[in-house]
Amino acid sequence: MKRTTLILGILLTVCLLLAGCGGRKGGAAVTAPILFDNITVCADIDTFITEVDNADGSHNNEAKDVGMILSPYFSVRLDAEETEIPCYAVRTSLGAHSFVMFDAASAEDFPLKLTVLCETEGKDVTVLPTTHGITPTAVDGGVTAELPGEGIYTFVIGDNKRQALTVFVRGYAPYTAPEGYDVVRIAPGVHNEKIYFTQEKQVLYFERGLHELKYNIDFWDDTEVYVEPGAYIMASMPDRAEDPWLDPDWAGMTRWNALFQGDYVSNVRISGRGIIDLSQLDWHARSAVRFDSSNHITVEGITLNNSPEWTVYFTQCEDILVEEVLLFGYRQNSDGICMTDCRNALTKNSFARSGDDLFEVKSMYGACTIPIENIRFEGCQAWPDKARGLGIIAESQRDMRDIHFTDCSVGFASAEWMDALGSVVVYLTGKAHVDDVSFENIELYHSSKYPINVTLESGSTAVIENVSFRNMDIRGGKAVRIANNSDAGEIRNLWFDDCTRNGNAITDDGGLSVKLTNVDRSIIHINEHAES
Repeated sequence: MKRTTLILGILLTVCLLLAGCGGRKGGAAVTAPILFDNITVCADIDTFITEVDNADGSHNNEAKDVGMILSPYFSVRLDAEETEIPCYAVRTSLGAHSFVMFDAASAEDFPLKLTVLCETEGKDVTVLPTTHGITPTAVDGGVTAELPGEGIYTFVIGDNKRQALTVFVRGYAPYTAPEGYDVVRIAPGVHNEKIYFTQEKQVLYFERGLHELKYNIDFWDDTEVYVEPGAYIMASMPDRAEDPWLDPDWAGMTRWNALFQGDYVSNVRISGRGIIDLSQLDWHARSAVRFDSSNHITVEGITLNNSPEWTVYFTQCEDILVEEVLLFGYRQNSDGICMTDCRNALTKNSFARSGDDLFEVKSMYGACTIPIENIRFEGCQAWPDKARGLGIIAESQRDMRDIHFTDCSVGFASAEWMDALGSVVVYLTGKAHVDDVSFENIELYHSSKYPINVTLESGSTAVIENVSFRNMDIRGGKAVRIANNSDAGEIRNLWFDDCTRNGNAITDDGGLSVKLTNVDRSIIHINEHAES
């Protein structure tokens, strides 16, 4: 759907006037979009998206000047309003991904009637995950749909993952600083000096507009960062005024601390409705968000784009909440949300599409004494372009237990370049004993490799046991892989209960379509669990 720069500029201005700063109209509580100033139209969308993958098949992980543009494919209308609301687009490893965000004032606003303006060209439009039960209705210029409540809804035209639109609807809540906290408001601009917390019980409040942030922000105990709706933080390359923590890294590049970093801190929070974009950073320069040896951490509501390293990750932390996060990226090693040697962690209602693993659990610190347990992912949606969607992935130095993925989905798992891939995985390379893991109510819409992959890699001495797959909705005909490539490790007791393949109940090996390597069939139990 073609839009001229002039028309989009007028539409954006009108939407801003209607929605007001941060999506409020005259201070009243109404459902409204989260909008950003001065987001440009890309003159050549093909160049924007194809500069990620080179013609020779190699992957381009280099920095990009522009991280987000106005979507050339989609705009939307809310309810019966005539004003078109612009959508935004970012790069992925496989084309552009468009998105738009709304804050809903109250439950009375639902169902939310939305018109998605796009070129359907006679193709079916699917809303993922299909568990939403939404069937769009074709109208002139696009489709309409009723969104039943807060949530994440991705419109896909003719299963074309290169032109998808994610609509993120969240509840509106004005920001209120905790009692006794001092709020330091940071106006938009070029921040070439390091921004510091100066005391505990302090909020760094990034106001609406563009912020160019050169140096990272280090948390203290009892501190917060709030990114106002409409605030756009663009990280720029640091210099030696900020000491690198690894120089060079394994790829021969300098690495600095995360843009938002917390070490040995307690009771900290990053929240808001703004965007944190790391597109201008060199590959491996820094992560977006990292906490180490910390506790009582919350990351909520923000959108993260194109981190050159793992995007949001926690090492040796306890009592973590990640909620309603939207995450994109195209670079290799841009892992999504990772819990490494952590306990008591909940990630919920979040979306990730990136160039590496997405919602994952690991153990990398053999000397850590925190038990790895009570880790949950709920209502999360993964689109892994280059790697894996959900699971316990690779590094596994210490024992793990009580890890659960519930009400999640994998839209398109597109990678097929190695056997260690899968939409849902327990894939171990270390020596951990992994026990009491479940994947329940999971939709696997498209898997280019394995929808489920349970593997011990060569050299691993790990043990995997008591992994439950319950109510798995598996689409397509790809096999489930269970493989023990190690000499000393063992896989025991994998439970498949109430699972389906293309809508048909899985009652035997044929329905499961299982591929076994060096494991005995007796470890697989289909519909054998007693009702709990």
